[in-house]
Amino acid sequence: MVERAFKVSPAELPEKEVWFAMGYRDSVPEERIQEMARGLIGELVPKATLRYTYQIVEAEKISPRQVRFAGKTFTPEGIICSYLKGMTHALLFIGTAGWEYDRAKEALKAEGDIVADFIADSIGSVLAEMTVAQIEKDYDGPHTLSMPYSPGYCDWNIREQHLLFSLFPERPCGVILSETSLMAPEKSVSGFFALGETLQRQPYHCQICKNSRCFKRRNA
Repeated sequence: MVERAFKVSPAELPEKEVWFAMGYRDSVPEERIQEMARGLIGELVPKATLRYTYQIVEAEKISPRQVRFAGKTFTPEGIICSYLKGMTHALLFIGTAGWEYDRAKEALKAEGDIVADFIADSIGSVLAEMTVAQIEKDYDGPHTLSMPYSPGYCDWNIREQHLLFSLFPERPCGVILSETSLMAPEKSVSGFFALGETLQRQPYHCQICKNSRCFKRRNA
């Protein structure tokens, strides 16, 4: 099992991803909002310490809806399972923007500026996703790596986070999982990459997903 922490500079945070997390798709915010966001990036990002942990376990697809990781059965449902042909292993991960970012965001929220709070929330989402990108960079094994998949997306019941967390030590990277399957710090992520010699990495096909609430949904 691997566990690491790292810092990023404001310049390393991809602005386009922040705009996307804010709800802009193929456009950018007005200049006033961009300037406000850049100011918050400069203020908040240096306070964050990003952390992640991952492990590689044996895995297999056992039905069109189910997989088995380290002997435990998960039900990611049909959309995700359709991408897993050739999977022999899985890289299970948990990542977080950290408690430091949570505290900085809460202090900002207490000031009562709802626009700043919304932007800070979007910045935190991007920071959390950067831990997943770093995990992908870390991987240097012989197998093809799929896109990452997380409980709560593509009809995968978010309650299976409890099953996923059961394969990690208590409070991995300081992340706590509530009874309702929400993670704290708030800006945390969990999930898996599929691995396999014959696995073919496929892009997300959001046009076949019916989850209209997914913030990553790309409208056709």
